[in-house]
Amino acid sequence: MILRLLGLFALVAAVVVVTSTAAHACDCADLATAAAKEHAEVVFTGTVVEVRRDGTQGLGPPTPAVYTFRADNVYKGAPAAGFTVSSNVDTASCGYPFQQGTRYLVFARSDTSELIGKVPGVTLASSLCAGNVPIDQGTGPLRPGDERTPGHESLAGPVDAEMVAALGAPVRVAESASSGARTGTSAAARGLGWGWIAAGSAVVVLALTVGFALVRRRRARGG
Repeated sequence: MILRLLGLFALVAAVVVVTSTAAHACDCADLATAAAKEHAEVVFTGTVVEVRRDGTQGLGPPTPAVYTFRADNVYKGAPAAGFTVSSNVDTASCGYPFQQGTRYLVFARSDTSELIGKVPGVTLASSLCAGNVPIDQGTGPLRPGDERTPGHESLAGPVDAEMVAALGAPVRVAESASSGARTGTSAAARGLGWGWIAAGSAVVVLALTVGFALVRRRRARGG
């Protein structure tokens, strides 16, 4: 009986130690915006439209959560209307808790040095150490003061003029798409216009030809 109690105490002590260690497992170094951008493969602002959590892998740790973003501005990487990013489910393992419906400045990359577990079909990942910042709703470029929660702790720093300058000018996804649509419409209109002009010219030429032919016939009969 005593041995069983000792074994139980040892197990409890081990759990406490592991839990305590896990709570302090994520240690992030300070990361300026320029460094965060350089380290990332993709930098964008966007709103979380879907969160997917697939549970655990057997007896192992929980699998990373998968977040789908609707992007509005892309500061680095190929412009896209949406991005899918994975991250660990708890901050102790350096996961970033993105919230559905919230807009963020996101720094993501495909190589996370085993910090974030791989999710099949998801190439991008982000972490608590990446420099992500929750920002105000909207679709425009990031501006000083756009941080959603004043005083929010972010490794990339607050959303101020220095951060905006370090990020540089973004590609506005929505504007690019609408511009393409307008360009396509304009081109179609120009094509339609030239088509009407060509058709009108053909009618005029045909009418003149018929007219000249009638005049010649009348002259021939009169002669």
